[in-house]
Amino acid sequence: MSKEYSGQFMKTKTFFIAFFLVILSALACQSQLPLAWQTQTPSPTSSPTATATAKPTRTPTITPSPTPTITLTPTETPTITPTATPVPTTLPEQVNLFEQIWSTVKNKYLYPDFNGLDWDAVHREFVARLTIGMGPQQFYESMKEMIYRLNDDHSNYWTPAEFELEKKLYAGSAKYAGIGIFTTPDYENKRIVIILVFRNSPAEAAGLKPHDSIIAVNGEALFDDQGNYKSLLSGAEGTYVTVTVQSPGEPPRLVAIKRERVDTRMPVPHQVLMTPGGKRIGYLLLAGFNDEYVDNRLGKALEEMSTPSALDGIILDLRENMGGEASIASSVLAYFTNGNLGYFVDRYNHKRPWVIKGIDKAGSQYKPMVVLIGKDTYSFGELSAGVLQDRGRAYLMGETTDGNVELLWGYPFKDGSLLLLAHEKFVPYYHPDWDWEKNGIIPDLTIPPANWGEITLTNDLALEVAYVYFDSH
Repeated sequence: MSKEYSGQFMKTKTFFIAFFLVILSALACQSQLPLAWQTQTPSPTSSPTATATAKPTRTPTITPSPTPTITLTPTETPTITPTATPVPTTLPEQVNLFEQIWSTVKNKYLYPDFNGLDWDAVHREFVARLTIGMGPQQFYESMKEMIYRLNDDHSNYWTPAEFELEKKLYAGSAKYAGIGIFTTPDYENKRIVIILVFRNSPAEAAGLKPHDSIIAVNGEALFDDQGNYKSLLSGAEGTYVTVTVQSPGEPPRLVAIKRERVDTRMPVPHQVLMTPGGKRIGYLLLAGFNDEYVDNRLGKALEEMSTPSALDGIILDLRENMGGEASIASSVLAYFTNGNLGYFVDRYNHKRPWVIKGIDKAGSQYKPMVVLIGKDTYSFGELSAGVLQDRGRAYLMGETTDGNVELLWGYPFKDGSLLLLAHEKFVPYYHPDWDWEKNGIIPDLTIPPANWGEITLTNDLALEVAYVYFDSH
C-alpha cells in the first residue's frame, strides 16, 4: 500500500526537522500498487485570467544527510516507544528486504535514468556488502545510504522507529517531554526561532510566541564553534530549564520553564489585521500539512475571524511551511478553490488528476487572497501556493521557492520501515509548461526576504505590501 507526500520532507541543514505526514496504511504487507487517492467528483470551475510569466532556471540548494535522525523540533526529543516489528537480523531476511527496496526504486522511481546512477551496479555493490555481514542498525544505515545516492533531495528511507514516530505525529497523538515549540534554525545568528507554540504547553504558559528567538539554554550557546546544533532543551519530564529568549526589537530575557508532556496538535495562528484603507484581512499562518485535523482548525479560524464582521480578504502565510501529505493539502485548499488542479505524472506518463471539492467558509472561496512564500516554503506548501496562482485565485508575494515539489510515494515493509520515493511530478492545469521542480514557485511580486526572528505582525514588509494590494482591489 502506498500513500503520497511531496518534496522536502525534512528541512536539511545540520539536523533535520522531521515534522511531516506519514502513511496510515497497513504494515502487514508491502505492495507497490498506488493508493487510489482522489475519490471526489470534479466540479466545474471558471478559467482564471492569470497569464504565465518567464521563469528563470534555478537549482535547489538543499543537501540532504545520508543518515538523518528524526526529532520533533531542533530542540526537543520525543519519548516514543516504537511498535515491536520483526527486525531483519539474518542474512536471508536482510537480502529479502533489500531486494524489495531496490526493486521498488527500479520499477517506480520518477527518473528512469536514476539521475545518472547505475542502479544495477548499486545492486551488485550492496549485495556484496550484505554478504560480509552486518547488524540491524548497520543494515538500516546502509539502506539510507543507498536511497541517498539517488541525489534528488527528496527520496528517503525511514527505520521502523522513525516511521512509528511519524504516524503518531500525523494523528496528533505523539507526546513528549519538552517545552512545546516548533522552531527553525538561524545559523547566521546562532539561535533558533519559534515558528509555532503548541497549545497548553509550558512554552505557551511562559509567554513564548512565534518569532521569538532562543539564544541560549541554561546559559550555554545552542551552536558549537563548528556551527553544529546542540540539543539542550531536551530533558526529563518535571525538570526545569532556563532559556534566554529574545522577542523582535526587545532585549534578551531569562525564562524558567518546567518540562512537561506535550502533544503535537498543530495550531493555526490567526488574527484580523486592518489595512490603512480600513479593510478587515484575515491572517493565517500554516506551518505544514502534517496533522490530519489542521484543516478543521483552519476552517474554525476563518469562521472566528469573520465574526462579527465579514472579512475583506485573506492572507495565507506559507513562508515557513514545510509541506506534508496530499490529503491534508487537499482539505486545506478546498477552502479556497475547487475542481481539477492539475495532474501528477509518473515516468511512464500516466496522469492522475488532482481534484478537490470546494467548501466555502465565510466567503473563503471568493475573497481576495494573498499567499506569502519564501525559501522555507517546501513541498505541498509550494504546490498549494502554485495551484492558487495557476488558477488566478491568489496573488503570490515573497521569494522564489527552491522547487522541492516531486511527489513522494510511501512504501511500507513488514519490518515496519518505510521507503519514501520520488514517484511523480506535478503539471499545473492552466499552465502545463510551468516546471516548478526546476524553477520553483515564482511570486507575482518579489519582496526582499525577512528574518523570521526579527519581524512581527506590525513590522513585516510583506504584510505592509499586502495591505496596499487589498486597498487597491
